[in-house]
Amino acid sequence: MSVQEEQESGKGNCMSQKYCYQIGEWVNDNVSQQVEQCVEQDCDWWCACCNKWLCGLVWIIVTVAKWVVTTVCEILGDIVDLVVSILKGLWDIFVGIFTWNWSRVWDGLMEIVGGIGGILGDLIRAVTLCGLIGEFRDSINKWRLRGYVQDLIDKSERFTDQDRQQIKDALQINGSGFGLRLVVQSYRGFVRSDYVKPGDTIPALVRWNSDTNPDTRVDLKVLAGFKWNKFFERGRPDVRGDNSESDIDAYLADPSSRSFSIYAMSDSVQLDKLHAVQIKGDTIGLKLEIALQDVQFTEPTQVRAIASSPGVVSNLAAPPFSRAQGTNNPDAITELCSPIVVGTFLFQDNGYVGYSAHLRDCTCVDGSDFPPNNGTGAEYRDRLPDWAFTYVPIHELGHTFGLCHVDGLDRIMVSTRDHSWWSLGLLPEYICFSGEPQFVYDEAKKVWDYIIANFAVDCLANRTSIG
Repeated sequence: MSVQEEQESGKGNCMSQKYCYQIGEWVNDNVSQQVEQCVEQDCDWWCACCNKWLCGLVWIIVTVAKWVVTTVCEILGDIVDLVVSILKGLWDIFVGIFTWNWSRVWDGLMEIVGGIGGILGDLIRAVTLCGLIGEFRDSINKWRLRGYVQDLIDKSERFTDQDRQQIKDALQINGSGFGLRLVVQSYRGFVRSDYVKPGDTIPALVRWNSDTNPDTRVDLKVLAGFKWNKFFERGRPDVRGDNSESDIDAYLADPSSRSFSIYAMSDSVQLDKLHAVQIKGDTIGLKLEIALQDVQFTEPTQVRAIASSPGVVSNLAAPPFSRAQGTNNPDAITELCSPIVVGTFLFQDNGYVGYSAHLRDCTCVDGSDFPPNNGTGAEYRDRLPDWAFTYVPIHELGHTFGLCHVDGLDRIMVSTRDHSWWSLGLLPEYICFSGEPQFVYDEAKKVWDYIIANFAVDCLANRTSIG
């Protein structure tokens, strides 16, 4: 089921701002790009380039109108989200106090803080017109990226003249809706209380819980979210069936006494993260549709993933994913056109929230080398609070398209493990331009350097539509 189908089914708790973004993108794809092409046309010298001046004026008007519409929509959505956040947060605080569940009290407070922060930020950007500056910046960068990609295609020695024309048509460089249309296969892991590995007599969850190897042991109460090793590394698994801590104790004592399944995250949490994949992917020229699928995990290394690129490649090479390995393996090259992201529960080093692998060598924005990993794909897990970790899946997918870590919490590709949280753009981005982490234009160029250099011609030339 795609993200769009999931929305239509009424499943999940998608924020209304997602629809605001879709409105803005419709304007961009169907109006703004047509105006940009008008600006790019040859100058009519007889009237001092009046045709280009008129197109430029129309572009400014369209950009301002798009910003006004999306900003009003987002503020209205923020009001709805704030009401929901306050009601949900107060309920969590109330229940947490009476059950002595202080983590739930904290989560309730963060829910309210996040709702207040969201609407205050949008109001500041609207009143000061800072958000309009960000809108013009984003529009110009999309415009520049389209020209950059066209130049890459024209100069690439990989393509014939026929290839070039087919690729441009598929990417809609000279039409509306520029971007590489790809389907991202998104898996959400789950485990079942009654699963017994072939040849075994004890349910896998019981065996994993009693494992004496600290690297492969899976504490069932941690897996189900009833306890944690570190407070700020908590996730929100979705337990379905017998779902109390006492039920877990009873199950471990007698596996036949309880029946349940545990999903790595809820439907709504998954959808919020995947909508961020689509929204941020579009800013670097990727038109991504998400295909959702739940998959049962049957190995402890799937439930507690190894936080390394070889670990990701090994996990995804095994069933049920069966991804190809080998930098020059034709099947692995073909799979570049089929990105994959897997939602898991934990990492063996649970300080990580995601890890990924990319197939071919590439160069970082700072000029350093980014060596290949023999395969491609990404794994991630849910972690609180939402506003800090919503962008983990698109961060990991960014790596699979050749992007490296950078400084600054205003950037999607930031990593405070090996880079600084601070950058000069941090405060302007959050207070003024967008209020969210972003990909920058130089990163978009690096993504397309990687795509044009490595993706199969038939992938680039034949993806005229999704689905």
